[in-house]
Amino acid sequence: MIDPLSILSDLAAMDLGFLKQPPASTLFILVLSAAISLATSVANRMVVDMDEQKRRTVESHHLRQELMAATRSGNQRRIAKAQKRQQQMMKTQQKMTMDRMKIMLLFFIPLILIWQVLRKFLGGVEYIALMPFKVPWIAPEGTLSFASWYILCSISINIVIQRVLGFTFEIEPREG
Repeated sequence: MIDPLSILSDLAAMDLGFLKQPPASTLFILVLSAAISLATSVANRMVVDMDEQKRRTVESHHLRQELMAATRSGNQRRIAKAQKRQQQMMKTQQKMTMDRMKIMLLFFIPLILIWQVLRKFLGGVEYIALMPFKVPWIAPEGTLSFASWYILCSISINIVIQRVLGFTFEIEPREG
């Protein structure tokens, strides 16, 4: 039988100093940001009705096009009708956004704790990753700090995960 306490004590006793040096630190932060992005995206996927989200997004897109066409035509009745529908649509989208924000709030405190532990662990490390070129404001010397590398990884991986889980989609133009 596996004893969870012995596993935790073995993990605590491990020398993790190798994670403070690139490339191990680079890969560690990459895997960590992928795990966090995947966990939050899966939680969002379980809460949000994706078919409804897609339907509302497409409807909103077409409504904006309709409002622009009405504005170009100058037809005040058509403009007023489109604006009224847009206000209703905004209320519905606001509710859907709040559902997604609830998930973010659920993950916020654990993420802050993880961030603090990592800051303490990687506090004295000069850099986590090397860039092949210099980037002003992000990596002026060609090196990335823990925070900048984590943010870069998180944004990049989140885009891929969102696409894989179906959170993003193409809006096809209306016919006719």
